[in-house]
Amino acid sequence: MDFCCGTSMIGRLAPLHTEGGAVLTDVPFLFCPTCGNTVVASDVEFDVTMFAHYCETDGVKTASVFDVIERDRVQAILDEYPSRPVGLEYPSVTAEQLDHMLDLWNFAREMGDELWRNDIRDALVRLHKVRSAERQPQSQT
Repeated sequence: MDFCCGTSMIGRLAPLHTEGGAVLTDVPFLFCPTCGNTVVASDVEFDVTMFAHYCETDGVKTASVFDVIERDRVQAILDEYPSRPVGLEYPSVTAEQLDHMLDLWNFAREMGDELWRNDIRDALVRLHKVRSAERQPQSQT
């Protein structure tokens, strides 16, 4: 499971716009619901990079990743990562995510890695802000 700022990434399909002007559709991305960080799933990153280069050099404007990656392989990636829970508005932070970050912070402290502890502390502050905003009462209009 990949993590970003202490949050489990979710899987989703989205288009990828290359610098050369090509658009690849159906690209499996991992998305952080807390900070918005988005990356191509590492299992297919090489394939997507090579296909994007091929499309750019051959002048292809739009292509589907399914042209070079089997649908079952893409679906297996999406199945590995949780999807967006119904009715949940992003950003969102769960108690498990905070527990995970606190475990990492404790481990970094035991290792004596101050730089890593500072990075984790900054992520915890961001997560706390998101969590606090979630708990604010919503105005009834």
